[in-house]
Amino acid sequence: MSGDTIVNGVENENVASDNARVGQQIGVQNVESVFHDATIYNVSDEDTAERRHEVALAYLTAGLPRRAEELFGELVFNGHQSTERIYFYVLAVFSERGFGDIPADLVRRIREAGKLCVSLPEDEWSRAHRVVRSLVELVRSDAVDRSFTTVTAFGDLPAERQDEISRHLSLLVTGVLDQQLDAERKHKVGIERFSRDRENRAWKFFEPDPAKPTRYRIRTSTAGVDDRRPVFIGGTVAVLSLAGLFFGPMSILFWGGLVLLIAGSAVTTRYGIEYTGHVLHLASRRDAARPADAPAEASQVDKLIDRCFRDACPPDAQDWLEYAAGHRWYLRRRFNDWLRYDQDYGQTVKRLKWLFDWHARRVAQQWSSLDSQLQPEPAVPSGVRSRQVVGVLMAVSGLALLGVAHRWQAVPIAAGGWFALPAVIEYFAARRATRLLTASADALFEQEMAEYERWRDELSDRPKDTDMAWWLALDKAYIKAEALRKGEIAERGLVSHVVHNERAPGARRGVVPHGPPRYEAYLVTVILLTRHGIRESRIYLNFITGEVKNEDWNVFGYDRIASASLKVRERTVQSREESERKVRNRDFRLRLLDGVEILAISDRVGIENDTEDDDEAELNQLAAATSGMDAALPILEAVAHKGRAWIDFENDRRTMWSRNWSE
Repeated sequence: MSGDTIVNGVENENVASDNARVGQQIGVQNVESVFHDATIYNVSDEDTAERRHEVALAYLTAGLPRRAEELFGELVFNGHQSTERIYFYVLAVFSERGFGDIPADLVRRIREAGKLCVSLPEDEWSRAHRVVRSLVELVRSDAVDRSFTTVTAFGDLPAERQDEISRHLSLLVTGVLDQQLDAERKHKVGIERFSRDRENRAWKFFEPDPAKPTRYRIRTSTAGVDDRRPVFIGGTVAVLSLAGLFFGPMSILFWGGLVLLIAGSAVTTRYGIEYTGHVLHLASRRDAARPADAPAEASQVDKLIDRCFRDACPPDAQDWLEYAAGHRWYLRRRFNDWLRYDQDYGQTVKRLKWLFDWHARRVAQQWSSLDSQLQPEPAVPSGVRSRQVVGVLMAVSGLALLGVAHRWQAVPIAAGGWFALPAVIEYFAARRATRLLTASADALFEQEMAEYERWRDELSDRPKDTDMAWWLALDKAYIKAEALRKGEIAERGLVSHVVHNERAPGARRGVVPHGPPRYEAYLVTVILLTRHGIRESRIYLNFITGEVKNEDWNVFGYDRIASASLKVRERTVQSREESERKVRNRDFRLRLLDGVEILAISDRVGIENDTEDDDEAELNQLAAATSGMDAALPILEAVAHKGRAWIDFENDRRTMWSRNWSE
């Protein structure tokens, strides 16, 4: 591949053996995505300090601490400091960082922020900041046995501050101290992760804003109606001949024939319009439900409609797709015509999914009664055809009496009527059919609008991206705690840990502008690095319900690690607003001596064709930042290189960091 750069680790070969377990390859998936129009992460140079604070806090909550650190740092050190901003700045610096990831310049800035905080009046935020500093001091000095005062102060904080500190200091605070803090927490992770009505709201994040339906009137099939020459010619001949009837003797036969002719023509016209209008109505409906001359490849509209109808299939309905074929073709014709020139075609189709689902459910409800809009067809009104025949017989009888009365005009009247009367009937029948179709379309539109309003109301409490980040953070904390419990790892046995999450196969994606991708389901990998070995656990997380299942775990010693490889692929992207820039995608592999690929993680997300390259690059970066990969790679590379000696290496990093903190 042109433009790719491979950065080799311990080993750059990527071959899996027969029993290898390779991680999900995100980049090759084509997953339905929902892009929300939100401004939660939008910030500009002209924004006020309050707006920049709001965006920075959203970044921190969303799991993007480096961006939050930058914004809060600008506020704190550029004259907009407050105890709240200092607290969040320090929290952002420590978030997603281990001992060796905080250089001396950041330690210096933390100290400067602490001096600013001391100079301000004490409040809830300054107390929370003091707890954070005390916890770091305990970790630095490894004096957990003297933690009573700090743990007590932590327990006195509001539940929200406790949750923030526990989450963002998770890579620093482990072992005994972590368990002491957990005992003091007002919120219990196992319960809190279902808070904010998660099970009834989380799924709504993956539903797009519904597109408003429009009226759709089926065109009436009126072959020959537009050819009006027979009406004018035949009508003119018939009218002139009818006027000529009055030039002659007025006998009983004449009046009887005239009455029968006029009455028969009126009856024929009246019921002919009703019958022909019904026929045209049915023909137009059949045309709407008949496959159009479509291209060989199905459109996005076609695929989504067919999928919605498959999902709505009633139980034991073996001929469901055949029964619903007319409805499906009606929708396909209607919306392909509507969206043919839509500039935002892909997103508009997704925003219409609610409407396709509604139509599919509606047809499914009619399955038992067979009462549908397009099938079966409306019955012919009773007696209409027979009355039309009676009218024709009356008109013919009238013409016969006029002929007996020696009115030669009966011949041109019959000839002119033969051409004019059917055309008149068809013309007015077409107008009647149009009225019927319009009434049906208006009734359907009212039902669609009612469902549109109901669906909008259903989505009105859709969670924010920060809610999604909050639930995911609690899920990861819960899964980590369960891995510790199931592994029966002693309090002082845990040296470090890694929690990595990636999209589960087939999970839908939801994204807000400049925010990380969220998924309906995740594969979460927890790696617990102990003094004696490694416990790696991989579990499926249904994000909508919070359910965790299908755990797959492995325990192995450091001496069983055979090789690791890191592949970094660089490429150039460009958007309309920015110049060219380089982005990279990373794939990390860890393999044991027996050939099993024990770990495979990637920071590339699945991208659809309707996103720009620059958007893809940003999503990849945001996905990596929130997946835990940035924090995991330095630890995993060190473990792969040094084996069990990594523990001594980690202790040296802690000592060096402690020295920087003390200076």
